[in-house]
Amino acid sequence: MKEKNQKVLFVLAIMFIGFNLRAALTGVGPLVSMIQSDLHLSSGATGFITTIPLLAFAAMSLMVSKISAKLGEGKTILLSFLIMAAGLLVRSYLGTAGLFLGTVLAGIGIAFGNVLLPVIIKGKFPEKAAALTSVYTASMGLFASISAAISAPLALHVGWRNSMAVWAILVVIGILFWLPFVPMKMKQEQGDAVKGLFKNPIAIWLSVFMGLQSLLFYCFVAWLPTILAVKGFDAEAAGYLFSIYQVLGIPASFITPLLAGRKNDQRWVVCLIAGAYVLGLLMITAFQVKAVIGIGVAICGFCSGCCLSIAMLMINTRASNAAVSGQLSGMSQAAGYILAAVGPSAMGVVFDMTQNWTITLTILIVIMIPLFMAGWNAAKDRKVQNPIEKG
Repeated sequence: MKEKNQKVLFVLAIMFIGFNLRAALTGVGPLVSMIQSDLHLSSGATGFITTIPLLAFAAMSLMVSKISAKLGEGKTILLSFLIMAAGLLVRSYLGTAGLFLGTVLAGIGIAFGNVLLPVIIKGKFPEKAAALTSVYTASMGLFASISAAISAPLALHVGWRNSMAVWAILVVIGILFWLPFVPMKMKQEQGDAVKGLFKNPIAIWLSVFMGLQSLLFYCFVAWLPTILAVKGFDAEAAGYLFSIYQVLGIPASFITPLLAGRKNDQRWVVCLIAGAYVLGLLMITAFQVKAVIGIGVAICGFCSGCCLSIAMLMINTRASNAAVSGQLSGMSQAAGYILAAVGPSAMGVVFDMTQNWTITLTILIVIMIPLFMAGWNAAKDRKVQNPIEKG
């Protein structure tokens, strides 16, 4: 019974880590106009608020494995919670400088969880990797949607500062659930470090897949309401469809690893996701009928959740052990968030040059070709192995 209770507590702890990996970020967008007005920020400075966490993710992702090797995964997750909590409070209450510094700190704290969750799952319950990947990716999506939905209404009652700071409460709850697992430290075996990981074809394909799926998601997050307005949707309808886009990623995140995890080769899942994604993009790009565009948005939202969860699952299924999983996670997420940070800005530049969202959306459709190729090659049943395992 004690062991069963510990497993239940571990699943809850994983869920609360997942809850905290997006809630603090997605709640900022609806508050941008309030923040800009109150702090007298330029549009460029305001836009940079949403880019900072992605840059922090990219910068920290490659360092997380080294830090966790010294501290242990349990203590590193606790540290990430503490940094995150500090960042949320600094961001909310210490003025303009605090807004940017706190956003950096929050991004650093979240980066640890991004990288280490696949590692912890691989090390603790490798036979349950698919199910636990479903749990935490769905948890991420759930509170990302909740945060985006309630931040603005909450700010009308308590102010934007308190609306942003409220997510520190969720961090504290996460710490309480994680305390029993603070002593956790994965066994590090000689030869765990994979030499030449940046030249390894599997790691490269997985990094490209992670990067391109992140780019697509954050381009939609940044520009979908604007695109829908151009397509003739009023602000209310555009907001409703944007919520649908985010919400449909939740069941997709939960279902995809459970289905894909039944086989070591996940290429068939990549084919289905890529095909559906292209269909959704075509419906948004080529049609003016609102119902068709709405269905296209729904399909793209579902596929974005599928892409993230299959990428996280492949970090585990392609790794020969937890240490290799950590290296793959760090490398692929560093690449992913660099592209994610560049994507929305590049999309805006293309629109400024062409004044045509159809051209911009067509570029996203073209991006599906390398996304599919990367996913196909990353999804093959093979492992990134350390030197000892090879020899």
